[in-house]
Amino acid sequence: MLKFVTFAVKTQLNVHDLNNEAVAGNVTDIRIMEFLNENGERQEAPAVSGRMLKHWHYEGMRHLIVNGTYSSVQLCAGCKVGEPIRPGTINNGNLSQDPGISEADAIKNCAVCDSHGYLIAKPEATAGEGGVSARRTSRAMFSWLMPVLEIDTTSKQVIHNRVSLDPKTMMPFNKSYASGIYAFVSALDVDRVGLVEINLGGTNPFAVNDNDRKARIKVAIEAYRFMLSGQIGASLSHAVPHGNPIEILVAYSETGPLPFPVSPMYSDYISKTAGLMPQNTPLLYWGDATPAGVTKKNVIDDIFKELLNKVG
Repeated sequence: MLKFVTFAVKTQLNVHDLNNEAVAGNVTDIRIMEFLNENGERQEAPAVSGRMLKHWHYEGMRHLIVNGTYSSVQLCAGCKVGEPIRPGTINNGNLSQDPGISEADAIKNCAVCDSHGYLIAKPEATAGEGGVSARRTSRAMFSWLMPVLEIDTTSKQVIHNRVSLDPKTMMPFNKSYASGIYAFVSALDVDRVGLVEINLGGTNPFAVNDNDRKARIKVAIEAYRFMLSGQIGASLSHAVPHGNPIEILVAYSETGPLPFPVSPMYSDYISKTAGLMPQNTPLLYWGDATPAGVTKKNVIDDIFKELLNKVG
C-alpha cells in the first residue's frame, strides 16, 4: 500500500498571470520574488506562491469529486462550493465554519478537510477548554512555483479595456504577464490520510474505512494532473498559460515517509534526489533525459497508473 509520494516538476509556462500581488489604480502587477542562483547571486522574477498551488490542488480534488468519477467521496458544505471554510456547515441557509466539530467527524465528513487540513479559531472564552484553536495539519505540501535557475524569465504589461455599452464607463487597465521555465515540488503524506492523530496507538486510529481512504488517496493523486496542465493560479478565465511539461520526477514509498525531492529549479536535481532517497526507493521519471537510477516512463499517465495501482 502506498504511504508517501513526492513530485518534482519542471514546466514551461508562456504568457501567464498566475499570481497577482500589487494593485494600484488601474494597474495589476504580477508577484515578483527574490531568490539566489547557484552562485549565490541575488535574482528576482515572477513566481507563484505555494498557497496558490495548494488551493488549485484542492480545486482539482473538488472538480473530480463534484463533477468527475469520485462522486462517492465526501465533501463538507464549504469545500463542495469552493469556499475556504473548513470544516463548513450550512445553518439557516448560511455557510459558516463548524467550530464545535470534532477532528474525527471533520475527517469523516470531508476528504479536503482530511487531506488539506483546517484551522478553527475559538473564542478566548473557551481557552480553558482545550486551547483557543483546533487544527489539522495538511497531508498535502507544496513549494512555491519558482523559475529554473540560469534561464531568463520575462514579463510585460498589457493594456486592456473594460467594455461597456456606455463609452464613458469604459476604463483601460494594465496587467502583467510572464513567461518562463518553472519548477515546484510537492509531497503527499498518504499514510496519514484519514488518520485521527489523537487515536494513534489505538486499535483503529482512522476515521474512515479502507475503501473510503483509498478513494480519497486516489483523488488527491489524480488532482496533480490538473496542476501539470497549468491549472495552478489566477486569471484562468482569460490567460490560461501556454503550458508544456518538461520533466516530472516522482518518488514513492510503501514503507514510510520520504524526504522532499531536490527542486528542479537546480540543474542537478535528479542525481541529488536519487542520492537523497532511502535505498530501493522507486523513482519514476518522464522527460527527454536518460538519467541513471530512475525508471523512465513513455507518457505522464504511466506515472499516475503506477501510483494508483499502489493504492489498490
